[in-house]
Amino acid sequence: MATATPVVSRPATVPINWRASPLTKMDGNLIFGSANQPQGFLNLAMAKWDGNPEPIVREMLQNCLDAAVEANRTAGEVHFTIRRVAVEAIPGIEAYREQFEGAVREREKGKQGGAERRVVKRIRRVLAAPDTQVLLCRDNGVGLNADRMKRILTEGNTDKSEAGAGAFGIGHLTAFAASDLRFIHYAGRSRSNGSLLDVASAHAVLASRTVNRNSGRGAHGFWLLGDDRTLFHPHPYPNTVPGLLRSEIECLEDTGSVVGVIGFNGFRSDEKPVEAISRVAAKNFLVAIWNGSMVVHIRDETTSSEQTVDRERLEVILDRERNRKRAEQGGGWLSGEQAYRAWQTLETGRKLRFEEDGVGGYFRSLSDGAGPRARSRVQVFRNGMWITNEADRLLPRDFNGFKPFDAILEIDSGAVGDLLRGAEGPEHRGLERRRLGRQGGRKLLDKLKELAARLREEAGRVEQSEEFTPTGFAMFRGDAEREAEKVPPYRPRRSPAEASAAERGEGEESTPQPDTDEEGGSVDREPGPGPRPTRPRRFTPKPGRSIRGRCSVRAIPDADGQLRELRVMWRPARGANRRSSDNLVVRVRVPSGSDETCVHPIGPRWLRISELHCNGEVSDPQDGGFEVELPRGEEPFTIKLADRIPDANAVEVDVVGRRPAASGGG
Repeated sequence: MATATPVVSRPATVPINWRASPLTKMDGNLIFGSANQPQGFLNLAMAKWDGNPEPIVREMLQNCLDAAVEANRTAGEVHFTIRRVAVEAIPGIEAYREQFEGAVREREKGKQGGAERRVVKRIRRVLAAPDTQVLLCRDNGVGLNADRMKRILTEGNTDKSEAGAGAFGIGHLTAFAASDLRFIHYAGRSRSNGSLLDVASAHAVLASRTVNRNSGRGAHGFWLLGDDRTLFHPHPYPNTVPGLLRSEIECLEDTGSVVGVIGFNGFRSDEKPVEAISRVAAKNFLVAIWNGSMVVHIRDETTSSEQTVDRERLEVILDRERNRKRAEQGGGWLSGEQAYRAWQTLETGRKLRFEEDGVGGYFRSLSDGAGPRARSRVQVFRNGMWITNEADRLLPRDFNGFKPFDAILEIDSGAVGDLLRGAEGPEHRGLERRRLGRQGGRKLLDKLKELAARLREEAGRVEQSEEFTPTGFAMFRGDAEREAEKVPPYRPRRSPAEASAAERGEGEESTPQPDTDEEGGSVDREPGPGPRPTRPRRFTPKPGRSIRGRCSVRAIPDADGQLRELRVMWRPARGANRRSSDNLVVRVRVPSGSDETCVHPIGPRWLRISELHCNGEVSDPQDGGFEVELPRGEEPFTIKLADRIPDANAVEVDVVGRRPAASGGG
C-alpha cells in the first residue's frame, strides 16, 4: 500500500478566548491519503442526520455513558461547551483548505447536484469568516488510546466488544452532521502501565482530488504523526493534544476524552443549542439521569447561557415537552409526551423486582381516573438509555383486557441485556430480532414474553363490567398468547342472500340513504307491530386486485382526544401484482376475528372515510364513503374517518388496484 505524503500545515496560534496553557511544539499533520476511487462531497451517511439534534446528541452521550460504565464511574459527567475560535487557529486548516480548493476544482469539471453544491457553499462560508463555532463534548470515561482511536475512526468498527449495537461504527459519522466543515477533532487521556497518556487525532471528510497525472488524494483526511507513519501503523497518532482541545483535556482529573465539532451549525434549528441538548439528554437518558449515573452540563459561551441536566431538573425540562405527542423530526424517536409519562412512572410508580438477572423496572397503574382510551405503555431502557417503546410482546395490544399502566424496564446486564444489545439497530434504538438469527431471535422473544407476563400479573385483569366492547365486534375467548395462523389475504365475497338479491336487481347501489346504519343498510327507526324488519345488508366492496406491501397504521388524536385520523405508511412489496395503469383505492376495516378458512366466515366491519390527504392533495371518498382513491401508491398518507375508533390496533387498511373504467377494468 502506498504511503501517504504528509501535507504540513503551519503551527496554530491560540485565540485569547481559549483557556490554554503555553503550547509545546504541535505534533502531527492533517494527511489525505492516496485516492483509490473518485468521490464527491456528498456523503449519504452524514446527510441522513443533517439538521436533527436527536441522533447527534444521543450518539455522543451514549458513547460517553458507555465509557463511564467501563471506567466504573459512580456518575458519568458530560460537559458540552460552545465557543468561538479563530478559523486560522484550527489545527490542520491549511491542509484542509488545500484539499478543499483542489477538490472543488475537480468537481466543477462535471455536473454537481444541488445537495453537493450546498455542502460546498457551507464550507466556503465558514472558511471565509474570521472565526467559527466549535462544540466540545468532554466526558470522564475510560478515555482514548491509540487502539480505541483507530476503532472510532474506522467505519463499520466499534470500540465495544459485544456484537450488535454499536457494531456499525456510526458514532463519529453522526457528529459530522453538526459540522458545516465536516471536520471533527478527538483527544483522549487513558492509563498505560499506571501512567496517564494523551493521544489526539482528527477526521475531515471532503472530496477526492487529482494531484498529478498519475496520483490523487482521497476524500478522507486524518490527523497523524508527520513522518512516514500512516493510519495503519501500530502507533500513528501524536501524544500531544493540539491547543483546540488542550484546555478541555486539562480539566480531566483522571481519564476521559474530548470530541470537537468544528464549524458547529447549531443543528440548523431555531431551537437554542443549549435547549436542544438538554431536551435530547433528558428524554433519551431519563433513567440514567434519574438514578444519578449521568449528569450533563451545557455551557454556551457565545450567549453566556448554561444548564445542567440532573435529577432535579428533569421535571422542568420534560414538562415543556409533555404535550408533544410526536417526535419533532423523523419517526421512531421518543416523543415528549411519552418521556414525561416515563418520568412520572419513575417519580410516583413502584419498583419492580424480576427473577431475571440484570432486569429491573418501575410500574405505575393508570386505572384510577384513567379514561376509556388509556393504553398501557412499556418503555425499555438499557444502561439508563431509552431503546424502544415498541418491543415485541410489550405493545399496548399485548395488554388488552388488563388494567392500563405505564412501565419502565431497566435492563443492564445478564442474558436479556446481551440479547437486547444484539438486537439494537445502529442508532441504539428499536429492536430487530433478525440481527440475532433465528435461534437468538426466539430466545429474545421468549424473554420478552416472560417480562410481559410479569407486567400482566402486576396490572391485573379488567373486571368484566369494566370491559369496553366496540359496536359490531365479535368476541372470541381463547389463549391470547397463541401465535396467529397464517391465512390468505381477505378477499370480499357476497353471501348467498346478497348474491340472490343482486340477481333480482336489488341493492346494486351501496351508497347509504338517510336513516341508515353505519354499515349502509336501512333501519326502521320505529318498528310497528308487524313482522320484524330484515337484517340490514352489510357494505360489500367492489372486487379488486389486492396489492401486497408493508403497511403501518398509527392513530392521531384530535384536539378532543378522539381517534379519527389514521397516519398510514405504505409501500408495495417488490414485485407486487400491480399494473402501472391501475387506480389504487384505500379501504379501512375492522376484522371480525374469523377468516375465509371458516365454514361461515363473519365479514369485517368497514369504516366510513371522510377524506384522504397525500402529498398536499385531498381526495374525497367514493362508493358510499367506504373507499377513497389513493393519488400515489408509495407515499405516507392520512385518512380521516367519519366516526371515531377505540384503538388503531383494531383496524386494518387495504390497498386495492383496479383498472380505470375507460379501459374496461373493474
